[in-house]
Parts: sequence; C-alpha cells; structure tokens
Amino acid sequence: MNKIRFLIPSGMRLVLLLLTFVVGAVGTGLLSGVLMEAGGPDRKVAMLRIATVAQDILMMVLPALVTALICTRQPVRLLSVERMPEVRQIGLAVLVMLVSSPLMSWIIELNASMHLPESMSAFETKIRSMEDGAAGAVDMILGAHNIPNLIVSILIVGVLAGFSEEIFFRGALQRLLASSHMGNIAAIWVAAFIFSAIHLQFFGFVPRLLLGAYFGYLLLWSGSLWLPVMAHAVNNTLYIILKYTTGSGDLEPASEAGSTAAIAVSALLTAAGLWMLWRSRVRPDSAPDRQS
Repeated sequence: MNKIRFLIPSGMRLVLLLLTFVVGAVGTGLLSGVLMEAGGPDRKVAMLRIATVAQDILMMVLPALVTALICTRQPVRLLSVERMPEVRQIGLAVLVMLVSSPLMSWIIELNASMHLPESMSAFETKIRSMEDGAAGAVDMILGAHNIPNLIVSILIVGVLAGFSEEIFFRGALQRLLASSHMGNIAAIWVAAFIFSAIHLQFFGFVPRLLLGAYFGYLLLWSGSLWLPVMAHAVNNTLYIILKYTTGSGDLEPASEAGSTAAIAVSALLTAAGLWMLWRSRVRPDSAPDRQS
C-alpha cells in the first residue's frame, strides 16, 4: 500500500492548518462586520447568510485545501475525496442517524439540563445566554417559514455547512492527526472534541462530540470523506425541516425520546447499525492510506 508522501513534518502540518484557520477567522470577522454595516436592518438576514457562507469557505474549506496542497503532492488522497462510498454504506449511515434519534434526544436533554456548581452560577448564566444568542442567529438564518427560505437554508446550513465542516475536521484535521502517529482512533476523538468545542456550546458539547466521532468513524470505515459529508448534510437538513414543520429540531418529541423503552430500543438498533457499518468497512489493502 502506497504511503502519502508529505513535504513538511507532522507538527508543521498542524501548525499550518491552525494558521490558515486563524487567517480565515480574521478575514471572516472583518467581512462580516462590513456586511452587517452595509446591509442595514432591512437586509440583516441576507447579510447574515452571506457572512455564514463566507465563514464556511474562509475558515473551513480554504484552510483544508491550502494545507493539503502545501503538505503533499497528493492532496486529493490526503483529504480522502478520491473515491465515493458504497451505496450500502450511505444507506446504513443515514439509517443509524434515524434510529439513534431517541437516544441522542435523551443525551441532548441530559447535557442541556446539567448545572455548574453554585459558585459558578454567574458563569453558567453567561454561557447559557451565549448559547441562546447562537440559537437565535441560526433561527435568523433560517428566516421565515416558507419554501424559498427552506431551500436556501438547506443549501447553506445543510449542504454547505456539512461539506465545509467535514473537509476541515475530518478531511484535514483528523487525517493530519492520524498521520502524526497519533493513531486513527485517537485522531477521531481528538478531532471530534475540537469539532464540538469550537461551536462554543457547553450544554450541547456531549451530543456534538458523539456526532463528530460518528462522522470520524464513517471516514475511517469507508475511506471516503463523502460519506461523513453526506451524513452531516442529512443531519443538518433533517434539523432544518423539523424546525420549519414542528418548530423543534428534534426528530423525536421529548416525551417519546425520554421513555426508557424508546431509549433502549434506539441504543440496540444504533449498536446494530454501527456493527453493520464496521462490517462494511474498506479493507486495508484497498483503502487509502491514513498514516505516513
């Protein structure tokens, strides 16, 4: 099996990814400020959507592409975009997300109901206020509940966000971590931890960590970035559709998701689905190399 030949040491690869991310973040901040000032109150939603697209491109897509192009003469192989997953893997990946909904809804509720010690109550209040503000920004991006806004929201929050976050966190970060002799499993969880942490939502940290790890395993098992991209896009799109139709992003109502039987069945079906995905994994002799 051919190894990926890197042009710079492993530590420098990660530094390069971080630096390009920071440059993208600064550029996004400056551009967003200009857009929000130029747009005015009447065009706030449109400007926020443009700023969101710019953020995905400047902070996620470009850093991943630039780092891959500088690090190796095999950027397509590094990012794992040279092959498509099997149809069976796509179906199983989506099915796992559907059957895991009651279990994940329960985990989401548990994480959201956590409380910091009394001595940190002021800090907790500030964190929850920030998270409410972030949720409000997402609601603003989604806009009024009509078909045109639904289509635009799916394209921006569903498809583009799914692609941009996966090419950065799984295609670039996870792959670079694995190539630094960290090992695939450790790389999956470190990338998932950073993926969750960067969203700055403490009371949603655990479910997002698990979701990030799931996407990471999809990449490892399929050898294709397109599988976690599709799964991520489907996850976000389901959230958007449910927000438009029910006012909530949860696939299962809290009362149903909270029942012990539903959680137990969901856990069993999720485990079975994950096992089937593992069984369908790409064999080492045909998978793209994950370490250097």
